[in-house]
Amino acid sequence: MDPTLYDALGGREAIGAAVDGLYGRLLTDPETGPVFEGIDMPRLRNHMISFLAAALGSDLVYAGRDMGDAHAGLHITDRMFDRTAAHLEAVLAQLSVPEALVERVLITIAPLRAAIVHGNALV
Repeated sequence: MDPTLYDALGGREAIGAAVDGLYGRLLTDPETGPVFEGIDMPRLRNHMISFLAAALGSDLVYAGRDMGDAHAGLHITDRMFDRTAAHLEAVLAQLSVPEALVERVLITIAPLRAAIVHGNALV
């Protein structure tokens, strides 16, 4: 049996490193950074790790909020979603994740656009 994408990436430790790198970029990006003002980042980090672990095939169960509910009111735009995906792609490349696995991760998260994007940004 082929390993899950979660296992192929290196499990929870690797997902944690990717999430740390991603938030490092998102927080300093002038377009996405303001979304995180006032957010409990350690809590969000743990939710993101759990979510990605579940989405990428681990047997861990994500118990956080629905993606639509979690992002409602944040005014996430298509451009912000695209920037986030580009940051994730760059972080995974920096972590020496093979390009084929990076592509699989991006394909896995692409359907989340419909739940996360909520129109025009206020920032």
